[in-house]
Amino acid sequence: MRHAFFSLIVIAAIMGNSAVYLTAQEQTQTQTGQTEQPVETQEFALTDKPLEIWTFIDDYRVITGRTLHLTVQLIWKLGITVNMEGIDKIKFDPFRIEGITIGERQIFDNEHDYMVITYTLSLPSDINEGIYSVPSFSLSYTNEVDKTEGKAASAPIVVKKVPILVEGKVDRDVVTIGDQINYILTIRHEKNVKVLWENIDKLNFSPFEVLKRDIEKRTDGNIEKMLINYTLSLYELGGKKKTPGIPGLTILYYVEAHSKSNEAKTDDSIIETKEVKIEPIPIILNSLLKAVDVPLEGIKGPMYYSKRDVFLKGYLLMGLGAVLLLFLGMTTLRSLSGRLSAVSPKPVSETPQITLGRLKNVTKSFQFTNEEQINRDNIHNIDKALRTYLGSIVGISNEIAQSATTSAFLNYNTQKQLSAGISTTIKNVLKQLDILIYGRHIRKESVDKMLRGIEEIIKQTESKMLT
Repeated sequence: MRHAFFSLIVIAAIMGNSAVYLTAQEQTQTQTGQTEQPVETQEFALTDKPLEIWTFIDDYRVITGRTLHLTVQLIWKLGITVNMEGIDKIKFDPFRIEGITIGERQIFDNEHDYMVITYTLSLPSDINEGIYSVPSFSLSYTNEVDKTEGKAASAPIVVKKVPILVEGKVDRDVVTIGDQINYILTIRHEKNVKVLWENIDKLNFSPFEVLKRDIEKRTDGNIEKMLINYTLSLYELGGKKKTPGIPGLTILYYVEAHSKSNEAKTDDSIIETKEVKIEPIPIILNSLLKAVDVPLEGIKGPMYYSKRDVFLKGYLLMGLGAVLLLFLGMTTLRSLSGRLSAVSPKPVSETPQITLGRLKNVTKSFQFTNEEQINRDNIHNIDKALRTYLGSIVGISNEIAQSATTSAFLNYNTQKQLSAGISTTIKNVLKQLDILIYGRHIRKESVDKMLRGIEEIIKQTESKMLT
């Protein structure tokens, strides 16, 4: 138990440091948007005082309807009796006590005992936005050795009442290429706060791709809550970046002014847009191949072979290899002599009309099913037919068309047979096919988008190639 409490004290000290730093920042920041100035942080350390009161809070920003948890740690010397009468009736105005949990007295070390008390606090619903303080309080104590009395006081804590709270969480932070991540964006705001949806629609999660977005809205009194569930996936890493992450996001909002009369509402009123930022979330990417440390063998001296070993393992094997090579060479020459007399047939090249017909048949016969493997095989056939058709237009062999990468495929269009617009469409469709073939899941929306792209390619190239 003592070791567990030591860990608790270390964590509490870190939280206390953050508390002092954020408190000083909130006090120095003005409504005109001045830059926050760093201040010196305070370290919590056990002193020689008879009684010490340490206070910590779980969040320094609060919105209507949310509660705060104030943790109070009392540490006193042996021989000290702390007066706990009225501990549940302390005034934390303007905060109200919603609940209290009083822990048991425990041993801290050979000279001190301690106790942990947790208060659940809330702010009234009608309180205005601004900075408020959880006031300090004092407790009296008695020294049983010399019968002296004294008091110890806690430090006040600054809390900011805000009109909006935004939080982003993921269901997993270790993925492989093709895995899906659920990113839940939670937005709580008062009813007079308006979130700019144009900004939310343009949120960028690069290098992750947004596969799906679900929105759920709730209302709880004067607070509106929105849950936006993004389904994200990662298919490739651009550049040299090896550690992808969900980037930091910025949500824009404004507070509606409460006009006293209709005459105060004019078209020239200015809306002050504010922003709230969400910290980025690092994501760990699992590598398929991991480095394995293989110990090197020690240096060995030269190995000597007898004349018998040299003959059996050297000259004899070389001789057998030469005889086998001569036999295979004679057999190959005999087979070639019979083939040279016949005229080698020339490979039949397919015209764009033939390859276009095959592409149409493959796309028309495609039916999306619940069987993942059947869909993947049919999409692979569509990819082969599309590459064959595009290769016949550009003028490259089917082998090159099937083996060329998506990024390098259009480099073979040296005669500029395709316009810039259709080239962009072809590149997007080939990339969609790569994702469907090599991705982990096949979604019907992605397949329909790919088929519409192929229809657009046929529409723009058919009239030109068939004339």
